Amino acid sequence: MKVEYSTMIVRNMEESVTFYRDVLGFQEGYHVDTPDGGHITIMESEGGASVELIENPNFGVGLYSVGTDVEDLDETIRHLEEKGYKTTGPVVPTTVGRMTFVLDPNGVRICLIEHSREYKDKYR
Repeated sequence: MKVEYSTMIVRNMEESVTFYRDVLGFQEGYHVDTPDGGHITIMESEGGASVELIENPNFGVGLYSVGTDVEDLDETIRHLEEKGYKTTGPVVPTTVGRMTFVLDPNGVRICLIEHSREYKDKYR
């Protein structure tokens, strides 16, 4: 398991992209418009970790989750259950693979995402 990104809910995508790009030196990765009218932009750092910015009025502004990349989501879920943890919901498909969430002992949301082969081939 590898920490890949932090997801932040933002009020204004354009202002946030400008801040991460022009002030902090991130590069714009890719952008996705979601079916519910939201917007997602990935901002990439030199070191490889990213910030996922989400503008969507359905969520409160702030840190949403820490994103981890897992090789085998089903195996990761089995491991978590063996240790006494359950995911917060079902595995759902995304535009880049499939994912679910687990809460750490303090209630911090951890996104477990298994990227599709197509995503890995295109972006990695």
